[in-house]
Amino acid sequence: MDFRSELIPEAQYAELTGRNIRSVQRERARREGPAFIRIGRKVYYRKAAIEQWLLDQEQVQPRAAGGSR
Repeated sequence: MDFRSELIPEAQYAELTGRNIRSVQRERARREGPAFIRIGRKVYYRKAAIEQWLLDQEQVQPRAAGGSR
């Protein structure tokens, strides 16, 4: 198993989500966002963890009150 192909560096995760790296670091410090892996000083995210976290963020739009049927 080549686990390296499943890991995304912190900077790439920030780029994929359209945020800067400092925002991602703050998110991690607040224990928000997807699970991460720390190897030495470097932080990585698993692709599957990012996908699952994004799916968990999905919200159903409530219907407007009084709308026509």
